[in-house]
Amino acid sequence: MVVYDDIQAIYKGRERPVWSQLGIEAKGRTSVLKVNYRNTAQIVAFAKRFAADVIGAPGITADDERAILLPEDAGRQGVEPAVRRCVSIDAEAHCVAEWFLDRKKAGYEWSQMACLYTEHWIGGRVGQILARHDVPIDMAKDNRNRVSVKRVAVRFLSMHTAKGLEFPCVAIAGLGLLGRHGETVEECVRVTYVGITRATHEALLTYSSESELVQRLIA
Repeated sequence: MVVYDDIQAIYKGRERPVWSQLGIEAKGRTSVLKVNYRNTAQIVAFAKRFAADVIGAPGITADDERAILLPEDAGRQGVEPAVRRCVSIDAEAHCVAEWFLDRKKAGYEWSQMACLYTEHWIGGRVGQILARHDVPIDMAKDNRNRVSVKRVAVRFLSMHTAKGLEFPCVAIAGLGLLGRHGETVEECVRVTYVGITRATHEALLTYSSESELVQRLIA
């Protein structure tokens, strides 16, 4: 069985896989899975709300791409993703750190948490604050962008590196800065959608500057 998720294709313009080109002889029946069993209904609804017109829905395409189906439902209930406006990146780092400490008090293990960031220095700032509280951290960029499965630690990854992974609790910092290096709004929405849906149970999003992406998130 081969499973392919259209929405994981965060790089615009890349073609969907053609198995024969990869030397794979794939024959049989194709099924479209319309229920998302990874995320809670609240995370799915939040992600669909800000991204549907960009990523796609039945009858909607992103430029010249074929229509992409967003999930119609999720398999379980949970809590709404939290969006926090902060006065600075440093304040965002403190907000994320405090959220992780609260998640630990709520019963989650450190290895069930991940901090995603738009730029490496932002993740480094959050890591510095957590280190003051003796929280173990695992910086993927220090290990060839790989997550250590053996360490009991909060995972730190860029939003692109996190593609394909999942964690019960995910915080994303610096969203107001996403796009400042020339990325289009569509590109920002795609990578943010993937980032949010890395969270299987709870999600926190922070920003300290305004952008078109932020306006979508708080709408």
